[in-house]
Amino acid sequence: MAITSATASSMSRLVRSTEAKLDKLEGKLERVLVKEHQVLKDLRKVLQQHTKAEGRAGQAQDGFDAGKKGAGEASRAIAGEWAPLDVGALRETNKLDKSKGPVTADELTRAIERGTADLDGNAAGGEYRAFSEWATKNQDRLTPEAKKVMDLYSQAAAKGDGKGISLSDWKQMVKDMKAVKDPASVDKGAAKALEGLDKLPKPISGEQMAKAIQSGVRDADNNTGKELKQFQDWAKKNDSKLSPEAKKVMSLFEQHAKKAMATGDKDLSASEMSKMQADFKKVGDLSANKALAKLDKEQGPISGEDLLGAIKEGVGDKDNNTTGTELKAFQDWAKKNKDRMTPEAEKVLQTYEKAAKAAGSKGMDQKAFDAMVKDASQHKTFRDDSVRTALETLDGKSGKVSAKDLTNAIKKGTADLDGQAAGVEFADIQKWARQNYDRLTPEAKKVLDVYEKYATEAMSKGSTGIPTSELQKMVKEMEKLDVVKPRPVIVA
Repeated sequence: MAITSATASSMSRLVRSTEAKLDKLEGKLERVLVKEHQVLKDLRKVLQQHTKAEGRAGQAQDGFDAGKKGAGEASRAIAGEWAPLDVGALRETNKLDKSKGPVTADELTRAIERGTADLDGNAAGGEYRAFSEWATKNQDRLTPEAKKVMDLYSQAAAKGDGKGISLSDWKQMVKDMKAVKDPASVDKGAAKALEGLDKLPKPISGEQMAKAIQSGVRDADNNTGKELKQFQDWAKKNDSKLSPEAKKVMSLFEQHAKKAMATGDKDLSASEMSKMQADFKKVGDLSANKALAKLDKEQGPISGEDLLGAIKEGVGDKDNNTTGTELKAFQDWAKKNKDRMTPEAEKVLQTYEKAAKAAGSKGMDQKAFDAMVKDASQHKTFRDDSVRTALETLDGKSGKVSAKDLTNAIKKGTADLDGQAAGVEFADIQKWARQNYDRLTPEAKKVLDVYEKYATEAMSKGSTGIPTSELQKMVKEMEKLDVVKPRPVIVA
């Protein structure tokens, strides 16, 4: 009897435990069925969409016409019911999401080409699904031509096996897409600005190029990409007409335009435009700045010859800026380096300014420029050419001028044996020494004393030259001054 009671109790517990497990399993099964039911509903919706699209496939108009119900869906059903979204295609649609304004045929074509170019057999599957769903959500941003591009993709995808598009069909699809052109492919503002440049004589200055760019891109028309391309095409075609400054300005425009477009902007913002204009102003005149940079590297005072040489190099590039940015560059430099300007250099600058004023805003022609150079050439700081050449080596030397440096310059300057070693050659070296006296070492100053002794002796005899034997004797005496005497050794 006791055994029977224990068995019944055990069976009762087992039944209750089993029922609890069955209830729990039934709950899980119910939840799974609910999820499956939702999946089936979603699939049924997708099939309905494809059925509607298939019904429109034979119509003449594309499936992306503005205002048309169902726009953004494939115009024909694709084999297979569903495919996971492709990561590469999603990357391209994300880029489109970051862009602003209407999406053109060219932009969508490039996105589709990049998103399907991996040829992974998914162009009619997950890649198509990504672009198709994006187009459905963003049909209000698609231009009519962009919708035609999407329709071409739908047609190519419908021909596929539900996953891939054959290579030949893919190439044809891309070709057909690229043939779809948005209207107004030429920006009117940029075109008008470039017409103005066409009318100008060469070379085109940096200032002229900057004005054209500012005029061509100042309208807020979402066309920075087109404007940039038009200027790039024009610059490539007219490369021989562009001055170095114009090329630099063009390069700055490219930098600012690409920076704006990289953030999705289709117009240069007010702040970006201001930055670009500020950069344009910094360009100045490259040829003039290059010539003046050479003067910056020289040491000591600037002679009339130095400044005229810089003007000939920096202004003679025929870029129509002789009275504009080039003149200003020399004036600004002279003002900044007033303490280095010799009286002759001042007169050279005044001659340039006078000629520039007479020429006016149109600039000096070649005849006027040559006349200016001839007039300025009379303002020489050094009258002997051989001495001037020798002293230029000292101008280019940084730091102190040693006895050896000055001796070599005197040897070169008087080596032409033109009978002026005690005349204009001596006068030129004395003038240079006065202007650069603080740069001379004590030994170099003694070299000057030796030269003065021999030159004075020659002049006392009524001669402007120093006999060859005396010149050789003078040089030997100078060279001894360069010998460094050893310090005395003190023995404790």
